[in-house]
Amino acid sequence: MQALKTIGVFVFLKKRKTQTLVGRLYKIDQKFIFSYEDSYFNARNSIALGPEFPLTQKEFSSDRLFPSLEDRIPSTQNPAYSEYCLAMGIDPKEQDLFILLSTVGSKGPSSFIFYPIFKRDINPKDIVEFRNMLGLTTREFAAVFEISQNSLNAIERGRIRGSEILKRLEILMHFPSVTLYFLLVNSGYLVHEKWVFATEKLKGMLQKITYEKNS
Repeated sequence: MQALKTIGVFVFLKKRKTQTLVGRLYKIDQKFIFSYEDSYFNARNSIALGPEFPLTQKEFSSDRLFPSLEDRIPSTQNPAYSEYCLAMGIDPKEQDLFILLSTVGSKGPSSFIFYPIFKRDINPKDIVEFRNMLGLTTREFAAVFEISQNSLNAIERGRIRGSEILKRLEILMHFPSVTLYFLLVNSGYLVHEKWVFATEKLKGMLQKITYEKNS
């Protein structure tokens, strides 16, 4: 896969057994933009990300990182700051706010967690390889991960660009914990042997990521 550059973060609400995509934070023309996902914004009993993000509107902008998000990043004056960074696999001198949010910013008691958004064009070949790695047909993959099989077929042939499905595929390919969740809740779409095979592959990915962060 291509080298990735972080250009924003996905925000998830983490509960005991679920992770719900809340929205995304990114930067355009020196402004930070946060936008709620339609499904989260319109859902009943959704929780606002912070005081600057009331659920009375969907999108927000600021010349600087929103205070409640900035507060998630530990102060560099904290004696344990270097230890936090090294434990998350980043340089203590790192200044990229998106990287900091998605690493040391995800520590703490809040139920909101952050995953980086990567700047890259998804290569259809990468998607096919990922699906094949899990041992799934397009029908099985689409059912388990709740996407249209026709759209998946079109994406794998390079015929769809910039859709919401591509954003979901981006998450699935880079965050095995999210992918494992879908496998768990939609296990009924797979025969047991296939479910076990895909689960073990994803657990291996997760272990590799954890090892690389801690090494």
